[in-house]
Amino acid sequence: MGSGAGKQTKYEDKTESKTVVVEPKSQKDKENPPPKFVRTLSPMPPEPMLLCADVGGTNTRLHLFRVPETYTAMVPPECMVYHAKYSNVQYDSFTEVAQDFLKKAALSTKVGLGMPAPYLGCFAVAGVVVDNKCNLVNLGWRMDGNHIAEELGMREVYLMNDFEAQGYGILTLDTKTECDVLQDSPVVPGAPIALLGAGTGLGEAFMTTGENGDYEVWPSEGGHKEFAPRQEGSTNLQTEMMQYLQIRFSAKSRISVERIVSGRGIANIYQFMAWKFPDKLKKEVHSRFVKNGQDPAVIVEAARSGESELSLKTMDLFVGAYGAEAGVMALKFMPFGGLYVTGGVSAKTRDFIVGEKGTPHAFIDAFLDKGRVSTMLTRVPVFLCRGEDLGERGVKLKAMRMFAEALQRRQQSKGRQQYTT
Repeated sequence: MGSGAGKQTKYEDKTESKTVVVEPKSQKDKENPPPKFVRTLSPMPPEPMLLCADVGGTNTRLHLFRVPETYTAMVPPECMVYHAKYSNVQYDSFTEVAQDFLKKAALSTKVGLGMPAPYLGCFAVAGVVVDNKCNLVNLGWRMDGNHIAEELGMREVYLMNDFEAQGYGILTLDTKTECDVLQDSPVVPGAPIALLGAGTGLGEAFMTTGENGDYEVWPSEGGHKEFAPRQEGSTNLQTEMMQYLQIRFSAKSRISVERIVSGRGIANIYQFMAWKFPDKLKKEVHSRFVKNGQDPAVIVEAARSGESELSLKTMDLFVGAYGAEAGVMALKFMPFGGLYVTGGVSAKTRDFIVGEKGTPHAFIDAFLDKGRVSTMLTRVPVFLCRGEDLGERGVKLKAMRMFAEALQRRQQSKGRQQYTT
């Protein structure tokens, strides 16, 4: 946690205070309309602050900062007011978390409890966002950006999928110092960008240039598409694995790619391998894996240390499937602006992806193995992101864009127009 203060510009709010009425949108609501949601948009304080949050399934990280004097992709340290991490299970709603955070933030500053509410907010959430709303099923939280803004006294709150936030975080990267280059090809300015990242699940998104000339992120649920097993010669190991997982998960006709390309996917692959090759099972490793709740980190470390051949085979299959899925994204979006591999699992398995451990070039070989169009894929720059804070960086960047839009210094993103009234 920390606080900071610096010279700030007094911003002139060109927008007037006004009352907003959110009308029912669906046919069902029109036939049986709920009460209209009304809130008053307050004027901007002399030194506006923005609130950002990364709301995961376990923890929420919040950041409060003053608007920088000049626009920058990264929030300068001197503009940070307060930040904190919360365990979600201790709270009944996100609003409770935010209210506690803002109270402590106020007490940490010289302004004290008289500190004005944040002007705007941008929150990344681990779930599907529709109409600025998200249900976090595992927590029992229902987040509604408009109602959160009302409860916290803010002008606007924008909810985005956590992988959409990762996309905006990409725009803050220095690829020379913060990425490994998996395929060195020229970046084409303005061309589409794609990103995918293995974490608890598999996130995917793409980016195109918008009306302001910079990149806008478009979220995707592509991680839930069907897994396509690959086969080398007469070896059909991946097909057997898919059939094994169909039985295990009682799947009627399909297995999603994130059942394999994710943290949980590493555990799934290992369990199949243990079933397929019981003679190669290392009892000490298997015992640790089971005792730690089927933790994939046990398998990764056993493969890294050379303790378990079965774990090493697991990682080779994982990396190959990961590279193949990255190649599928490249076929769909032709991201000559760059394809970025992100996510916590990617960072923790970096040595396998870059080929320092396991089979060399397994990722990029699978990426390029696309038959007649493989030559085209050699033109796609491919980067592996080392950091794990892209989501937090992304919501800050988006919040500053929202601020510029509120002051009419930037044309509103088309991706947000459906949420604005």
